[in-house]
Amino acid sequence: MGKGSSAFTAAASSSSCNSNSDEDLPSMIVFDLDDCLWTPEMHELSGMPSIPVEGPLDPSDNNSQLGTVGMKVPSRRRGNKKGFDWGGYAHDGEEVVELYPGARLVLRELAMNPRYAGVKIAVASSSLEPSYSRACINGIEIVDGVTMKDMTSYSQIGREGQLTSRKTSHFKLIHEQSGIPYDEMLFFDDCNWGDHVGDLESAFGVAGIRTPHGLQLDEFRHGLEKYKKRRK
Repeated sequence: MGKGSSAFTAAASSSSCNSNSDEDLPSMIVFDLDDCLWTPEMHELSGMPSIPVEGPLDPSDNNSQLGTVGMKVPSRRRGNKKGFDWGGYAHDGEEVVELYPGARLVLRELAMNPRYAGVKIAVASSSLEPSYSRACINGIEIVDGVTMKDMTSYSQIGREGQLTSRKTSHFKLIHEQSGIPYDEMLFFDDCNWGDHVGDLESAFGVAGIRTPHGLQLDEFRHGLEKYKKRRK
């Protein structure tokens, strides 16, 4: 394991022994996936993103530790041009799912800063291709040796069974599984296909922030401040 994974392990150990003692922080931060944490959306892909793509794990430092920064869809045949050029790691029509730079910075902060050791991370996505989403969560690293899956305590993805296109269905299950009150959650969603943030605030009192251009570091900080003010 590298230094990043060691730091995350230490934070996780602290979290397992202690509940969140910082009252200014939410007990749980919930993220949408498509167009919030990463791009493109899963339904835009022509197949399963199963090939790891390597790059610097710190988007602010091109000389940082290398790791899996994206997941690529295998080309169906040589010269395939069905894909699109998304982000910095897709070339010649390749289809690569990668985190927005701001989202990667936020997740690295959550993974490495001991202040967030007691904060649970969850994902709530109405993805049309849940298996694609899980492949990306399983493969994409945040710090050396630590994937998105390693950081995620609760995951509700899709819109089948008990899940619908409304994120209230995802949050009901996350709440039931975790026991964490809705008013101790903070939610980030792009809201480009419906105002999930407004819906959850109205239905359950969940504090939320809209991220229409992908999660940015200042939006994350704004979310923390919004949560803090609502708790007072």
